[in-house]
Amino acid sequence: MDRSFTVKSEGGLLTALSTPCHVSQGFNPANGTPECPRIEFKACWDTGATKSVITQRVVKACGLKPIRAIRSVFTQGVNGLEKSEAYVINLSLPSAITIHELTVVSKNPGDVWWDLLIGMDVISAGDFSITNRNGNTEFTFSVPI
Repeated sequence: MDRSFTVKSEGGLLTALSTPCHVSQGFNPANGTPECPRIEFKACWDTGATKSVITQRVVKACGLKPIRAIRSVFTQGVNGLEKSEAYVINLSLPSAITIHELTVVSKNPGDVWWDLLIGMDVISAGDFSITNRNGNTEFTFSVPI
């Protein structure tokens, strides 16, 4: 048994893969930690990104604190090495797929339509497929239980 979801375009090929998602401060429910409030954001799925990335909108809305308070981390972006802060979040995707205590980095990508870039750290945790059948895009993500 697995949890999965499928996104289908309506009338043409998609130029970006997108889903709603919910983000909260990172916690592990197995430790008895109380659940934190979840806030909805727009996610862009990017197989070219090694790590998942959040914008400052997510940091501010969720009240996140960097996990490396003493020094920043450096991440490789399209413009070379960039200084970034690391955060721990819980990420909830469609179909009750939740990733607890996911380490992400924050970027300032400018004026973008997404709030969270889902990278291969999340995508490789499940089965991901995409097809452009009959001129329409369809992508599926599933995680074994």
